[in-house]
Amino acid sequence: MRPVSYVITNFIEKTMNVKGLNLFITSDGKYLAMDSMYDTIYKFDLIFSDNDFSCQILARGENGLTLKHAVNIPWTNGVAIRDFMDFVRDI
Repeated sequence: MRPVSYVITNFIEKTMNVKGLNLFITSDGKYLAMDSMYDTIYKFDLIFSDNDFSCQILARGENGLTLKHAVNIPWTNGVAIRDFMDFVRDI
């Protein structure tokens, strides 16, 4: 059985792949979505607990990476999880 955090990380990876980006994880647990030139387009700072997950999404802009979205969602809140997934799909 996979951990519940797999739902989020797998979704992010598949969504970034559709956008032509590859998802890499740093040694400190940050997820970087990079293009073919290894430029970081998005950074996902995910924190998982038994009860919820938090995510800060940074996006590349003119002045480097800037905060695009931040959430803290309980695992029991399916609506908020779907809203988060919709946001990731649409960025």
